[in-house]
Amino acid sequence: MKKVYLLFFSLFVYSIAQAKDDCELVYSTASYALNHAKSALKANNYDHQKFYSGKALESYEKLFKLLEGSQCEGLSEKVQDIIADALKAADPADWDRGRYYSKKVFTSTQDLISYMDGRTEVAGIDSTE
Repeated sequence: MKKVYLLFFSLFVYSIAQAKDDCELVYSTASYALNHAKSALKANNYDHQKFYSGKALESYEKLFKLLEGSQCEGLSEKVQDIIADALKAADPADWDRGRYYSKKVFTSTQDLISYMDGRTEVAGIDSTE
C-alpha cells in the first residue's frame, strides 16, 4: 500500500514540477518578446523598428505554440491579441503606425508579464528562482 501512495505522490510532484517548467518557459519567452518590443520602440529608423517588431512577433508565435502544450491557462486569448498588434507593427504602412503598434505590443507585453507574475504568486510558484 505504501508503494501505491509513493507512486501517486511522485506522479503528483512530477506534474507540479512539469507545470512550473512550462510556465517558466512561457514567462521567459514573453520576456524575450518584451525586449524585442522595447528595442523596436528605441529604434531610430524605420527598418530597425520593423526588424525588432518582427523579432517580437516571432517570439509571440513561439509563445503561442508553447501555450498549446502547457498548463498555463488563460493566456491564449491575450497572446492572440498581442500577435494581431505585432503583425501590424512588423509590417506597418508608415513610421508612425509602426511606432503606435510597437508601443501597443510593448505595453500589452508588460501587462501580460504582470498578469503572469500575479498568477505565479497565487499558485505558489516563485518566478525569481
